[in-house]
Amino acid sequence: MFEFDYAHHIPSIVAGVVVGLLAFAPLLVALVPVLRRQREANMTVGFMGVFASFLVLFLGVIVTYLLARPVLVGFAAGEIIGFFLCWLAVAIALMLKKD
Repeated sequence: MFEFDYAHHIPSIVAGVVVGLLAFAPLLVALVPVLRRQREANMTVGFMGVFASFLVLFLGVIVTYLLARPVLVGFAAGEIIGFFLCWLAVAIALMLKKD
């Protein structure tokens, strides 16, 4: 039966969360000026932010696959957790924002 040793994967999950947070930064750079009404929404800038975020996530998975294949699942789960925590923080900030 397949066993998943959480203690063995905690460092890789934490590293994945950090990479997920870093991967959100390019998207945040594209999003914040629009939310602060300092710049009009631009599809090109938005797509560049999405592409850069995807690239950071993808490179993190590829590097982990090449260097530490046994902890890939924990790392990828951490990336997803970190990235979605950032989305959650932005969503909550927008809901609490008063115009």
